Amino acid sequence: TLLRFVRVVSSPSHPVMLFLDDIQWADSTALDVIHTILSDTKTMGSCMLFVGAYRDNEVQVDHPIFDLMEKLEISNVQTTKVSLSGLDQEDLNTMISDALCLYPRICKSLS
Repeated sequence: TLLRFVRVVSSPSHPVMLFLDDIQWADSTALDVIHTILSDTKTMGSCMLFVGAYRDNEVQVDHPIFDLMEKLEISNVQTTKVSLSGLDQEDLNTMISDALCLYPRICKSLS
């Protein structure tokens, strides 16, 4: 099973990271699988890092994502919620200049 696989490949010296994007499309069954893996006492701790990304403008308050977050807290799984908003033009210019190793004034037109 998937849970047994995670137990085998993850360890404190070789943790596993699982990133799932657009989990607003996940149904409650898929989110239950995530809960089972993250709340398993043999894979908890530093062996597993899960990052789930969703678009908050595409979910309602009754979406299963919020049930997952509540279940994880009840299971004593450490969680952190980070909300990201849009970048303004100056922030975007800084990011582009860093990526291209150019001065911000040179790549301003790309922003």
